[in-house]
Amino acid sequence: MTSPPKTPNRRKQPTSTVDDARSIAKSLLRTRALISQELERTSHVSEAIEADGKLLDKTKIHQHTMNDTVKDANAALSNLQLQQRKERYVFIGSVSLFFAVALYVLWTRIRIPYFLW
Repeated sequence: MTSPPKTPNRRKQPTSTVDDARSIAKSLLRTRALISQELERTSHVSEAIEADGKLLDKTKIHQHTMNDTVKDANAALSNLQLQQRKERYVFIGSVSLFFAVALYVLWTRIRIPYFLW
C-alpha cells in the first residue's frame, strides 16, 4: 500500500535556517550590486542630459545670433533693392533726356520737313 503523505515539520532545522540566511544575504548582495549599477547608469545619463542641455543652450545662443544676422541681411537687401529701383528710374530718365536732346539737336540742325513741326 501507499504510505501516508509526509507532513512538513513545523520546526526548521538549524542548518536550513543558516542556509536561508545565507541565501537572503546573497540575494541582498545581488540587489545591492544591481542598485549600485543602476545608480551609476543613472548618474551617467544625468551627466549626458546635462551636457546635452549645455549644448542646446549654446545652439540657442548661436541661433539667436544667426537670426540677428539674417535680419540685418534682409534689411541690407531691402535697401539694395530700393537703391536699384531708384537707379533704374534715373537711368530711364537719363536715356529719355538723351534721346530728347539728340532729337532736338537733329530737329534744329537738319530741319527735316514735316518732322516734329
